[in-house]
Amino acid sequence: MNITDMKPPDIITHIEQNFNRAQATGLNALIFLALREDTSVAYQWRSHVFEDIPDQIIGWCGCMDKHDLVELATAIANGLLDDIFPVALDTENHQKPTVQASDDQKQPTLLSDY
Repeated sequence: MNITDMKPPDIITHIEQNFNRAQATGLNALIFLALREDTSVAYQWRSHVFEDIPDQIIGWCGCMDKHDLVELATAIANGLLDDIFPVALDTENHQKPTVQASDDQKQPTLLSDY
């Protein structure tokens, strides 16, 4: 596959098959730094010396526009969260925890209410 033909789903597949958690987190950090600082992922890679991230991946990121980089970073973050949530899942029904709306009647009263 030509380097310019790489899209976020292709890189995600590669990351899922070849990267450990630290490498995926590192790549995501480099992408977000590049977007924040309006630089390239390659510049951030050289600046922060993330040697465990292959230069091939950095080259693929260099061929992407900002929209594709955001899509890639989002997909990486979702994959990292998927790794975290199974630990926090209810083992009986395997559902992600949800935030419950508060019931005002169960809230303790404030001293200023007296």
